[in-house]
Amino acid sequence: MRGEGERTIAELMAEKMDPSAWEKVRGLAFRRNGGIVMTEPQPFIEDLDALPLPARHLLPLSRYQALGYSISIITSRGCPYSCIFCLGRRMVGSRVRLRSASRVVDEIEQILSYGIDRINVADDLFVSHSGRVREVCDEILRRALRFTWSAFARVNTVDRETLKLMREAGCDSVSFGVETGNSDLLKLIRKGITREQVREAVSLCRETGIIAHTSFIVGLPGETPETLKETGEFAASLGSLYGYHFLAPFPGTTVREEVQKYDLEILTDDWTRYDANSAIVRTSRLAPEEMDRFVAEFESTIDAAWQEMIRAYHKKSNPPGIDLQVEGHFRMNLVYRLLAEDLIEKVGATALSSSKIDGGSEEASLGVVCRRIEEVTGVNGALVRKTLRSLADSGFIKAEIAEKIVDWHWTHNRHVERMTKTPGSDPHMAPALL
Repeated sequence: MRGEGERTIAELMAEKMDPSAWEKVRGLAFRRNGGIVMTEPQPFIEDLDALPLPARHLLPLSRYQALGYSISIITSRGCPYSCIFCLGRRMVGSRVRLRSASRVVDEIEQILSYGIDRINVADDLFVSHSGRVREVCDEILRRALRFTWSAFARVNTVDRETLKLMREAGCDSVSFGVETGNSDLLKLIRKGITREQVREAVSLCRETGIIAHTSFIVGLPGETPETLKETGEFAASLGSLYGYHFLAPFPGTTVREEVQKYDLEILTDDWTRYDANSAIVRTSRLAPEEMDRFVAEFESTIDAAWQEMIRAYHKKSNPPGIDLQVEGHFRMNLVYRLLAEDLIEKVGATALSSSKIDGGSEEASLGVVCRRIEEVTGVNGALVRKTLRSLADSGFIKAEIAEKIVDWHWTHNRHVERMTKTPGSDPHMAPALL
C-alpha cells in the first residue's frame, strides 16, 4: 500500500483480497508475472474527522500496558517543510490537514477509558501550529482529563505561552529534531532552523517544566570529522536529553533521489540495514566506520553510567529515584520475556491442592507460577513476585479456575475477560491482522 492506507484497505476488503481485482484498487503496488504494477494513487483524505477512531479494543492492550509503553495518536497529516532526509511528504503530502480539537480529545478520552494514562502525540508538526495546540489543550482542560503526554516539535515554532499551556494540560516532554550542530549542514539539509533557535527552545522547555529531548543525525551529506565534533559539543552544551541516529536514505527522499548533488555515497540497498542503527553511507571525508565509532563512544559513556547505577542498586547505595529507574528496567525486561517466550501460557496452569476453591487457591497458584518463572528465567524471585503481583492487581493477567486447575492467562485488555472463541472465528486473528 502506498500513501494513506484507510481507503485502500477498504477497497481491498470489498474485493475480498482477490488478486484479479488488484489493478482497480487505488494505492497499491504489487508483483505480477515478474513485473511491478503500481495502481492509480489514492487521493489524500481531506476530512480526517470522517475517519472512525482507531479500533484499539481489537488489540491485546493488556500486553502493551504491561510493558509500560505510551500509546501514540496522530492529530494531523501533511508536512510543508523540505528536509532532504524525510520521507513524510511522500506518504502524507505537503499540505497540512488537521483533525478538530474535539475529535482529537474524543480519541484521548477513549484511550484513557482503557486504563492507559500516558499518550505520545506522534505528529511531526503538532507544536508548529500554536493556535491549534491551544485548542487541543483548552479542550483537555475543559474536560478535566488527567494524564501525561509527550509531543514532537520544531524549535522555530515553540513559544513560552504555548509550552506553559501544554504543561498545564499534562505534557511533560517535547522532542526536537535538530539533526546537526553545524550551521552550514543545517542549511544544506533544508532544516530551516538555527542553532540559536535550538538553544532558545530548550531553555523555554526548562522554564516551563517540560523535559526537552534533542535528536541528531550522523552521516549527513558533507559530514566531516569536524562537523561531527561540532555536533557532539553542541548537543552536550544544550542541557537536554539527547541522542543520535544514522542517516537512512530511503527511496522517495530528496537525498536519495538527488544523491549526485551531494557529497554522499549510499553503500547498500539491503533494506534490513535501514533502521538508523548503523552507518550505511560515506562522505568524501568520513568513512562509515568513523561514524559508527563516534556513536559507539557516546553510547559507551552512557552505558558506563548505567552499569554504575546497577552496581549501586545491588549495593543499596542509590538514591530512591535512581533505584526506581533500575528496578523499572529489570521489570520491563522480565515482562518482555514473559511475552516473547509465552511464559504465562507455558507455566500458568497449576493443580489445586484441595477441593476448596477460594481466593487463597488463586494466590497459592500465583506463587507456584512465580517460582516456575524464577527457575526458567533466573530472575530474582522477589522481582518476579512483585512483577506478577502487579500484573494481577492491574488486571493484565487473571486466573481461571475449572476442574481443580488454576490457569493464569493474559486478559485481552484491562477489564475484559479472555475472548471466547465462537464457531468460525479466531479471537487472535483481529490483533494479528492489525
